[in-house]
Amino acid sequence: MTDGREIKSYASMCQKNGQWHLSLPECHIIDCGEPEALLNGGVRFISGSQNQHLSVIQYHCNEPFYSLLGGATVSYTCAADRTWRDNLGTPVIPSCIPVCGRPTLSLSGFQRIMGGDKAPDKTIPWQVMLNVDGSRGGAMVIGDRWIMTVASSLVQKGKLVLKEKLRMFLGDNDAEKLVKLTPLGVASLHPHPEYKNPDNANYNHNIALIKLQQPLTFHAAIMPLCLPPEDTIYKTGQIGMVSGFGITEDDIIANKLRYILLPVVDGDECRDSVNRAKAAMPTETIPVLTDNMFCAGLPEGGKDSCSGDSGGAYVLMDGSTKRFWAAGIVSWGVGCGQTGRYGVYTRVAKYISWINKTMEDNK
Repeated sequence: MTDGREIKSYASMCQKNGQWHLSLPECHIIDCGEPEALLNGGVRFISGSQNQHLSVIQYHCNEPFYSLLGGATVSYTCAADRTWRDNLGTPVIPSCIPVCGRPTLSLSGFQRIMGGDKAPDKTIPWQVMLNVDGSRGGAMVIGDRWIMTVASSLVQKGKLVLKEKLRMFLGDNDAEKLVKLTPLGVASLHPHPEYKNPDNANYNHNIALIKLQQPLTFHAAIMPLCLPPEDTIYKTGQIGMVSGFGITEDDIIANKLRYILLPVVDGDECRDSVNRAKAAMPTETIPVLTDNMFCAGLPEGGKDSCSGDSGGAYVLMDGSTKRFWAAGIVSWGVGCGQTGRYGVYTRVAKYISWINKTMEDNK
C-alpha cells in the first residue's frame, strides 16, 4: 500500500542525498471482505479475524426448516485472491433448501374432516385456505413459490377464474384470524391441461398449481409437503390424514382447521362403491372413476372429507424418514360420510412429471 492505495509492484531509486525517491510502501494482510449472505441461513466465523487471509468461515441454514443442499457442512477459507473458497477451491456459496413434511409439533393421535378433530397450531403447516369468489376450498404448500390444489377450484364452467378472484391464506389454524391477514399474491394459475369437466361428471386430471408472486419463508407454522416419487404405490389399509376448513358433521363451515385419519381403500372396493352409487341413484350424475384417482375412508361412513375441503391434502407418512408426503388431493365424492361411500382423491404420484415440468417452465 502507498498513500492508502493498493499497488501491484514497487520500485524506487536511491538518490544522491541517500534517500529513496519514493517512500517505502506498507504491507497489509489481504482480506476477503464480508462473506456473501446466505438466504435462509447464516455464517459462522471458525478462525482468523477481520476476514483476513486464511480466516475460515462456515455456512449454516435456519434449521429445522432449511438444510444445506447435499447435507454436508462446508468450510470456506479466505484465499490469496481475496475470495472465500471452499475445500475444492470453489467460490460459490451453498444453498439452503426447504425441509418438507416434518412439522415441529406432531399430532398425538394420527385421527375428510367430517367427524374429525381440531388440529393444534403448527401441526399441519402445509395447509392453505382458498377462497374463490366467496367459495371456500383447500390447498397445500409444495414449494416456496408453489401451491397445489384441484383444477375444479380454478376452472369454472370451462373457464379459468381470474387470479384476482383468488384469495389464499396460510400460517394459522383459525379461519377468522386467517382472513384478517394479507392474502398471498398470485403470479399465475396452472390447471392440468387435460382437465375438462363442464358438467361435473369428469374429475380426471383434477390437479392445479398456483405460482406465488413472492417466495414464502418457512417456519413452524408454514412448511411444504414432500412430493412422492413418480408412480408410488399406495398400500390398501395404509392410514393417511386429510385436513381442511370445510363442512363439519353439523353442516356448518369449520372456523378451526380439522383433521381426520382415513385408510386407503382397495381399488376394487373403490370402483364397486361408485358403481353401487350409480345403481342407487340412476338419475344423478356420478363422476367417472379413473386410475388417476383413489378412494380413502371407512365403509361404515361417518368420517369423510366434505364440501369446502376440496383441494386439500391427503397425506401419508414415510415410515423411514417420518416425513409427510402429498398422496392425494381432495377431489370429489358421493355425499359426505355415508355408509359404503368413500372420498375420491387425485393420485398425486401420477402427476410428478407434470408438476416438475410446470414448475421448471415457469421459474
